[in-house]
Amino acid sequence: MSDKEYITIHDEDGNEKIFEVEAMFDMGNHSYAMISSGDDTLVMRIEEEDGEQVLVSATEEEVENLMDAYNIAIDEDMDDDRIKH
Repeated sequence: MSDKEYITIHDEDGNEKIFEVEAMFDMGNHSYAMISSGDDTLVMRIEEEDGEQVLVSATEEEVENLMDAYNIAIDEDMDDDRIKH
C-alpha cells in the first residue's frame, strides 16, 4: 500500500492534472501544501471556502519563507541522522 497522497486540480480551462502531495506545512496562521506533477512543483496555501478546503497560489514571499523553513528542517534532520550513526 502506498503512503503517497494525490490530488486532482482543475485549471482555469477545466483541464485535470494529478499532483502528488510532497509535504504539508503550517506557518503562522496558514497551512500550505507542496505538490508536484512531473517537472511542476507548486506551493499552495490551503484555505477554507464554504466548508471545503481549497488550494490557492501562495505569494512569492510565502514561498520563500516556506522554502527557507523547509531547508532548515532538512538540514537539521540530516544533522540528527549523522549524530545517531
